[in-house]
Amino acid sequence: MKPRFATYGIIEHPDLGDDIFDDVVVTYFPTPNSATGEDVVEISLHGGAYLQQTLLEVLSRQDNVRLATPGEFTLRAFLNGKMDLSSAEAVAEAIHAQDAVAHRQSQRHLHGNLRSYVSQLKQDLLKIVSFIEAELDFSDQEIDMVSPKQHLVQIESLATRAQNLLDTYFYGQRLVEGFRVPLIGAPNTGKSSIFNVLQGYNRAIVTDVAGTTRDTIEALISIAGHTVVLVDTAGVRESKNKIEVLGVDRTRQELERADIVLSVQSTDIPPEDFNTGNDVPVIRILNKSDLGQPGEKMQPDIGATISCVTGEGFDGLRQKLAETILGMRRKTSEGLIITSQRQAETLRRFVGACKGAVAAINNAAGPEYVASDLRNGLTILGEITGEATPDDILGEIFGSFCIGK
Repeated sequence: MKPRFATYGIIEHPDLGDDIFDDVVVTYFPTPNSATGEDVVEISLHGGAYLQQTLLEVLSRQDNVRLATPGEFTLRAFLNGKMDLSSAEAVAEAIHAQDAVAHRQSQRHLHGNLRSYVSQLKQDLLKIVSFIEAELDFSDQEIDMVSPKQHLVQIESLATRAQNLLDTYFYGQRLVEGFRVPLIGAPNTGKSSIFNVLQGYNRAIVTDVAGTTRDTIEALISIAGHTVVLVDTAGVRESKNKIEVLGVDRTRQELERADIVLSVQSTDIPPEDFNTGNDVPVIRILNKSDLGQPGEKMQPDIGATISCVTGEGFDGLRQKLAETILGMRRKTSEGLIITSQRQAETLRRFVGACKGAVAAINNAAGPEYVASDLRNGLTILGEITGEATPDDILGEIFGSFCIGK
């Protein structure tokens, strides 16, 4: 076969039956010009689970052939120098992306934007380490030494740049998992009706009986290009009914997990007080506007006034939710966001190493102590791109892939 040219043919084999199994197109990519850096053959056949699964079963019974382990193709590409570890992790991000924003971010990582950012940090740090260690090497000679304090501003700048990237992790994690948004309020305020309207069909049971919802129900919706995990919850009130008490307990658990809370009250029911925590944004919703004006006990700062009967106010509610989500967005000046817990933990350690060097300088410690902290920082940065990553961490990263790719 001619390299990198598609070749048409048919597949026949005794284990695939007596007739032609399928018409296919085969493409051969010889080393090193392939995705993995090794010889690769791609077989494109007609869609359908039966065709794919049957061919895989027959191929895997041949000598020296086996199915790829999770992430093995990307692992081989990494080991053969076709991509760094941050780009390899971006393959999984692209596979799991649930919305346009997450997909765009995975493509930035896949094409090396994160690698470039980290490489620049490393180059800048290496210059500082080189100066300090060079002076240590010539400390026994009669030359003027430069105090490590001369590098203090540069080291603090490195810590700030790394911290700016680390600060994007909360938002980046939500790009992967979705923003968790529970509907919280007293029974019969219309939470289930709002849940149904926002997701576009009647999934939650709605009745006039207070306490109909006893368990949490989830649905994925899209707001401003972001995935939102909308959660319908049991009404919050004191009750002696064991089942309802369990439902209220689950509601309180959702409050602890919430990224944004939709606090629902209605014109005909007094509001219930609940504690969301200081850092969780709350959008207060006044429902049942079609029934008339609310009483005097309504809570202030209403973000949206709506009616599930007439549809009034839902565009405003979606807009308010979009503004809240976009207000939580964090990016570096280069538009980078990290989504990997491993990358976040590595950056925390790097910031800690820089702060250790700063503390050593401020405490007038010897330059060898400063150099030790900074050299540790270089090793830590290498873990992000895979230059200094232990095998067990590699196994954990690529083992999380759901497919062979």
